[in-house]
Amino acid sequence: MFSVLAIDSGNSYLKWAYYENNQCVRQNKVHNQDITQLSDAWVSVKQPDIVVISQVSDQLIRERMSHVFDTWGIQPHRIVALPKQCGVTNSYDNPGQLGSDRWASLIAAWHKYQASCLVVNVGTAMTVDALSDDGVFLGGIIVPGPHLMWNSILLNTQIFHNNENYRYEVFPVGTADALYSGIIQSLVGSVERMRHLFHFHQGYAAKNCILSGGGVADILPHIDFEYTVIDNLVLEGLKIIANELQINNQA
Repeated sequence: MFSVLAIDSGNSYLKWAYYENNQCVRQNKVHNQDITQLSDAWVSVKQPDIVVISQVSDQLIRERMSHVFDTWGIQPHRIVALPKQCGVTNSYDNPGQLGSDRWASLIAAWHKYQASCLVVNVGTAMTVDALSDDGVFLGGIIVPGPHLMWNSILLNTQIFHNNENYRYEVFPVGTADALYSGIIQSLVGSVERMRHLFHFHQGYAAKNCILSGGGVADILPHIDFEYTVIDNLVLEGLKIIANELQINNQA
């Protein structure tokens, strides 16, 4: 029985999943401020055959995680984006510069559809990445996520907001509603623009759109095209990478 501990260490949260023979048997997440809780969470799982990590968080988080791995005596595999892996070709000028979370998400999307796809992750930042019909990552954009936009406006303007009762309106007539509606329209508009550009430059429409990430619920009610929501897309990609590493090690 092949077991994998997949870890998505992001800017705000660390998400993890434990797989046995490709089946997720446990998963959870902790805020980066509570990273020490991992020791208690992982003590109840069997030592995995492999640990794969996508890390975009800072060095301090990496050091705190390392203490847990030391007790297992396991050297984790920290993934970096490669020129080609698991059927996906990376078009970045410097392939390793692509975020490991985006790379894992693209691999998960390709293995789900084997066809063109827009891969949207909504977290601290929102990324919209384009995957062609032949598995080529064409490129993508990064914009601030909903909470980052909201906090940035409040911190860098004279607007003071202490009313939690804001909502989306097509034509807002209150400041809080205007802020929230503008954020939603910016994010949804970014996805729609990428759909248009994909069609214009590729000559065909992207066949699929995957939405994932902790902030995805903010934009879902405002999307009027077909999409699929996949929770923890990064973790699914890490599992696929771990399986390929296992196969290569046995060869």
